[in-house]
Amino acid sequence: MTQLTNQQPTIEALIMLGGMGQNPAETLMQKALEAAAFDLAQICHESGEFAEITIVADSNINTPDDEAVSLQLSRPHATFGNLINQFSQSLSQKTTKVDGYVYFGAGSGPLLTSDDIQILSKLLSNADPNSCVTNNRYSADFFGVRPTNILESLNPPPVSDNNVPIRLIDENKTSVIEMKRSAITQFNIDVPSDLATLSLIKSSGPELKAFIAQKNAVLNHAASAQWRASQHFLRKDSEVFIYGRTSSRVWSYLETETACKIRIISEERGLKSAPEGHRARSILAYLIQVYGAQEFFCRLLPQFCSAAFIDLIPIIEHMELTCSRSDRFSAYLLHHHDIENELLKEIIVAITESPIPIAVGGHSLVSSSLEILNQLVWDVADNLIPSPIKDSYSSTFKAKL
Repeated sequence: MTQLTNQQPTIEALIMLGGMGQNPAETLMQKALEAAAFDLAQICHESGEFAEITIVADSNINTPDDEAVSLQLSRPHATFGNLINQFSQSLSQKTTKVDGYVYFGAGSGPLLTSDDIQILSKLLSNADPNSCVTNNRYSADFFGVRPTNILESLNPPPVSDNNVPIRLIDENKTSVIEMKRSAITQFNIDVPSDLATLSLIKSSGPELKAFIAQKNAVLNHAASAQWRASQHFLRKDSEVFIYGRTSSRVWSYLETETACKIRIISEERGLKSAPEGHRARSILAYLIQVYGAQEFFCRLLPQFCSAAFIDLIPIIEHMELTCSRSDRFSAYLLHHHDIENELLKEIIVAITESPIPIAVGGHSLVSSSLEILNQLVWDVADNLIPSPIKDSYSSTFKAKL
């Protein structure tokens, strides 16, 4: 168990995962998140910031062999709010006072280092009571709170981690402190396309890196699309289209750190933490409905850009597609043969047949992944690192630089 000095508050860590199905696409994500949770627990331990580290999962998983790390199995169909309140209640029953805790979704820290964990913990330790420290107040992937029972004031309990900080502000007048936003603090494994990004940069914890290396064939289509689209960041005569829940911070980064021209449609930010009953509205989805997927992706969109990065969630929500999680995950992998929903399949087929490279994903693809991929292609172009993918498209592109 990590030894903490008497001068600093006692902080514990909670890592949570589960809820996936048994089909291949969901199993891929489940195993990836298990590996990510292992690495995250290891980094939390190495930071020396936590008295104990608890992993809550709905099945037995591999955990670091350390007495400071424990595994708790959740009940079937347990909700996020119930699980995190049960955890806080268990802390109040301990003989040694626990001042606060840091919660991580299993996919929230694949690029975090022990230094990042120390910064997070120090911010929480130095904060006043009734405080929350997070990576994003509007859509949190991880957060720390003091005191430990602060989330019990939220009624009804939160259904997910994303809107916890903003609800604490609105309902509890909690002081929310954000860590400095960066690709490292904002990148989150939410959908399979995020694994494709990690497969290109080969930068994550050892367990997750080894797992991804075994799944290159499954991730190949998505990784190749991201790599080919990213090549256009290098070209002054290219125009790259970014669509979805992207931010002004990312837009500013792209304007200064890429050679290409940037087109952006940013909409439905905060969709995950939107109030119940919110109806998503997407300009891109409207155009797809008007022109048809094939006409839009293969003939219309290529008139306006050389490559595209598209967040699928606003499109799916606008169209109110009744597709399974398996369908969505297969869409992110560009595996159209595995998609049952006909309209979603039609969209993905059109994307793969487009004459321009189109990468698809979730929120990370149009936020932190853009920074990661841009840095990657410049490092390769400057011969600082080898190319992660060797294909005729990339070779032709490099010859034109």
